[in-house]
Amino acid sequence: MAIAARAGMTCREVEKLLDLFLDGELEARTMRTVALHVTRCEPCEALLQGLERLQDVVGDTIGDAVAEVDFARFWPSIAAEVDGVQRSWRGLGGRVRALARTPLVIAAAMAAALVVSAIALWREMPAIPPPPTVVNNQVRIDTLTSDAPAVALLSESATNTTVIWISEEGRGR
Repeated sequence: MAIAARAGMTCREVEKLLDLFLDGELEARTMRTVALHVTRCEPCEALLQGLERLQDVVGDTIGDAVAEVDFARFWPSIAAEVDGVQRSWRGLGGRVRALARTPLVIAAAMAAALVVSAIALWREMPAIPPPPTVVNNQVRIDTLTSDAPAVALLSESATNTTVIWISEEGRGR
């Protein structure tokens, strides 16, 4: 199960993951994060220990119940059913082989295999990202008027950079 681990998980986040943690179904990084939290948080550690006890009790109860079941008549019944099914399938192999020699069936099987392969390949193809949008952010300054005491303009055509400095020094406030 893909659950992203992050440092400093909260008790609420850890509580949601404890069942998966106990069953070993988390990714290694998330397992470490939950384990670290549980070792440092007494309420979460107590909750985990309670879940472990519950799992042990349920496992023991199911084990005891299964041990009490008498399978002596169970397996002979299954063997009789399997034997009956095997007899009904005996002539099936010849019928399938005869059907498989029919050109229409062969063509249909090939078409189905081709469709399944095409779908599988199509699903595995990576998505092609759209080309980046090129934005024209150029501006042309024909005139610059300001009531500031000092304005300086630097334009560097090699890097297509323009810098405007406006000084507030000397202005009375």
